[in-house]
Amino acid sequence: MNEVPSKLEFHFLICTNARENGKDCAAKGANLMLEELKAWAKTQGFSKKMRINKSGCLGRCEEGVVAVAYPSSEWIINASTNDLEEMKKFIAKRVS
Repeated sequence: MNEVPSKLEFHFLICTNARENGKDCAAKGANLMLEELKAWAKTQGFSKKMRINKSGCLGRCEEGVVAVAYPSSEWIINASTNDLEEMKKFIAKRVS
């Protein structure tokens, strides 16, 4: 296998896992948060430096919407749509 160096500086993954019992990130607004952050990042011109993607279960759905940033391995736990502005600041600080 050949390793290809990434041209991305930053990767932000948001869990969008959905479970039948409703105890998951999707039920807590993760998809709305994902779309909002992706649209915002595009307007900021970050698309060549970073990616915001959905992920499957990160193993912490019971704690609210969960996200993780790479390469720094910083976790955001128990996020909600009320936290979008803080998440934007978090991302901008790491990409700019």
